[in-house]
Amino acid sequence: MGLFKSVKRAIKKVTKPVAKVLDKVIPNEIKPALPYLSAFAPYMLPAGAGAGLASLGINNPMLQRAILTGGINLGSQLAQEGSEGDFSALSLGLAGLQGALTAPNAATDLRTMANPGSDVVGAGADAAEFATDQSFLGGLKEKGLNLAATGAEKLSGIQGVLSDPNRLLSMEGLKAAAIPTIQGTSDLALSDARRALKAYEDELAAFNLEAGEASAASNAARRNAIISAMTGNHAEDVIEATLAELGLKEGGIVSLNMGGSVLPSGTEMDYRGGGMIPMGSKERADDVPARLSKNEFVMTADAVKAAGGGSVNEGAKRMYNLMHNLEARV
Repeated sequence: MGLFKSVKRAIKKVTKPVAKVLDKVIPNEIKPALPYLSAFAPYMLPAGAGAGLASLGINNPMLQRAILTGGINLGSQLAQEGSEGDFSALSLGLAGLQGALTAPNAATDLRTMANPGSDVVGAGADAAEFATDQSFLGGLKEKGLNLAATGAEKLSGIQGVLSDPNRLLSMEGLKAAAIPTIQGTSDLALSDARRALKAYEDELAAFNLEAGEASAASNAARRNAIISAMTGNHAEDVIEATLAELGLKEGGIVSLNMGGSVLPSGTEMDYRGGGMIPMGSKERADDVPARLSKNEFVMTADAVKAAGGGSVNEGAKRMYNLMHNLEARV
């Protein structure tokens, strides 16, 4: 674990300055579109994209394209407001994998590697040994490469649809766009969650400094800050996946009937800006300490449900919209 943290800190020393530069250079208005542009890049880039890496000794087209699409994804993540150099390694890996599998002739090359056959004649002892390797590991290699080839064929089909203007706006195009759209939405949600978490941490630090006391915020409070910021802008399943990505899934969202959780003793929720309260053991238990001020108004859980037609999550979205609309009139 110590080695992992050391590597993470070393990487962040490089990515944080890059994130600050991108944050200043790229206008905030187009930042929300970057995750989607990045997600579609493996399917929209021309066949020769990444060939310039040959000057660095990288001659494999699949590797060239993987590095290029991975770099685009990383840049998109670092460019988001408040990135601080943080990025999702999973998203980066998926972008690179999709780039590699959409390279020209990727499926054919992978199947040739898996089943060299007569192609190994004169290719040297290593290739011949790979072709005739009947061991357990040899079988895994063959299955893995054939599976990757199958994936490349499917992604190539998606690439063909998305790169054709005549098919892009059809029902076929909408189905093909599902994979990159999901990845773009996930990246944007993670960026929003990190920004909400940083805002919460900054507010907590400012409060502690002003109060002259140090206190540790619970994961429950961090989950609450993220859920409050994302509700109304992202679907419930996206919020859940984002919490899991940040290691804050435990406790869940109350509207999913996961039971919620009792706040640790002494933990106080800060709702000076208003918001949904998803924590606590159950409704009407009055076990969530909260800050309230003069002339503020709190709705009951039944009222929130009724506003959403029986759905707490939908009701919270409508309550947030109502609150924001009314605040804008003042």
